[in-house]
Order: sequence, then C-alpha cells, then structure tokens
Amino acid sequence: LSGTGVRDVTRIAGSDPVLWTQILTGNAGAVAAVLKALAADLGQIVDALDSLAAATTPDGQIEAPGARAVLARTIAAGNAGQARIPGKHGAAPAAYAVVTVLIPDEPGQLGRLFQDVGDAGINLEELNLEHNLGQPYGQLELSVLPAVAADLTDWLTARGWRVHD
Repeated sequence: LSGTGVRDVTRIAGSDPVLWTQILTGNAGAVAAVLKALAADLGQIVDALDSLAAATTPDGQIEAPGARAVLARTIAAGNAGQARIPGKHGAAPAAYAVVTVLIPDEPGQLGRLFQDVGDAGINLEELNLEHNLGQPYGQLELSVLPAVAADLTDWLTARGWRVHD
C-alpha cells in the first residue's frame, strides 16, 4: 500500500478515539469474533510468506508447496467480500467510469469545476480528491456512468480543464 491506499485504509486512525471506543464497546462481541477470524487469516498469510521467503533454492526457484494457494485463496476471499458491499442506497454495486481532472490549488476552482459538471447535465456518482502538500494542483476523480464519461471529458476539456485518461 502506498499513497491514497494508505490514506484509505488508515482513515479511521484520524477519527475521534472516544467515539470509536464507544462503538467498539457497544459491539465488543461481534467485533472480537471478526478480529479473531482476521487474526487466524493473517497468521496463515504470515506463515505462507515465511515459507516462500525461506524456500528459495540456489537456482532461484521457490519451493513452498501450498503457500501460493494460501495467498491466492485469501485474496480471492477478499475480492468476494468486497463484491458483497452494496452500492448506493443499498442497491447492487454499480460500475462507474472515472474522469480524472487536475484542479488548481486556488480558491474557487472546485466550485467552478462542479458548476461546469452541472452545466454539462451530468450527475456525479462519487468523487475523490487527492492533494499532496506543496503541490499546485489536486487530482479529482469524478465517478460517472460509463455512458457519459467521454462526453464529460470533452465538455471539461473544452472549458480548459486538464483531464487525464
């Protein structure tokens, strides 16, 4: 994990400790059960990785029967779990196209971009803004229905926005 991935999976670390203590206390049994299962899965992953690290032969081959299967099975289970997360309003998850726009780090630019998207008559389904300290631009990922992504790209480009494919 790096960059936005680290931010995404550690976002809760920046939230209110008192609130999360209350949430965890109120759900202690259920959370403990999930964490025990997670700890068991992580133990299997660590064992598999240790086996792979120690099993390299002098000719560069890796001989650790079953270790890759543990990793593949765990990743596949994660994929299946992620696919079960419902979409907006509890509906089935939707596939969106992402239009990425560079946005200047200046007052009013985000509002101007949203106005331009609204003027295009295109609904934003989701958005993600990344901005690294000291950079003159942020990167805004606009999630839209796939059928309108090309139109939005053309519309924004015609209005002077830097859109990345």
